[in-house]
Amino acid sequence: MPSIKDAVEESIQDNHTLSKCIIFAIPAYYCIDLYINNSEYFFIVTAFVFILLFGFLIKCTFNVRNGRNYILPTFNIFSIFWAGLKGFVALGPIILLCSWSAIAICNFLSGYFPEPASIMVWKYIIWGIFVSFIMTAYLCYAKNFKITDAYNLKTLYKSSVDVFAGVLFMIPQILIVNAILIGPVTYIIWLFFGIPHPIANFFWCMCLILNLAIVGHYLAQVDYEAISGDAG
Repeated sequence: MPSIKDAVEESIQDNHTLSKCIIFAIPAYYCIDLYINNSEYFFIVTAFVFILLFGFLIKCTFNVRNGRNYILPTFNIFSIFWAGLKGFVALGPIILLCSWSAIAICNFLSGYFPEPASIMVWKYIIWGIFVSFIMTAYLCYAKNFKITDAYNLKTLYKSSVDVFAGVLFMIPQILIVNAILIGPVTYIIWLFFGIPHPIANFFWCMCLILNLAIVGHYLAQVDYEAISGDAG
């Protein structure tokens, strides 16, 4: 079973974790600064940063899944950005297809379930199914960075339920971890500086980077448990 404890401990104890959290937090913090100042460049810069952070996440999953002796990627921002860009290109079609299918099916069913409570239940179920396909495709791609692996229909069909269960089980655990790691420091910053404050914003950006490493590590464990035996 995937262990959030292992994901947290190994991510924190990885080589140069603090330095990498600081360096990769800078672009995220810059996005916040642009948003606060209502900059016209906010959306453009955020798009580039989003790709960079996606590359960071997918590199963490790749490193853990392939047994590397490190988790976080190197300091080479260009390599990480390229990995994120290739990941979006590879996974873009299945993300668009699954999103469109989920929306279309939900709109179709809304005519048969006039009660809001009933249609909401069905929407959660439908979106859960298609999100599980996306997550499975992500894990298949992240293992070897091969586009064809992301569209292995046999693996998507056989492993998507197990992947979704693993991701669903991760959510409350990661929330607890963040409450323990972020809560006390945020409280101290609030006491001395108040919130919002640039120090708090940068600290949260650092926590975002650490969270990406933890999630990437955990997803690699989900891959090993749910997909490795079904791939092919």
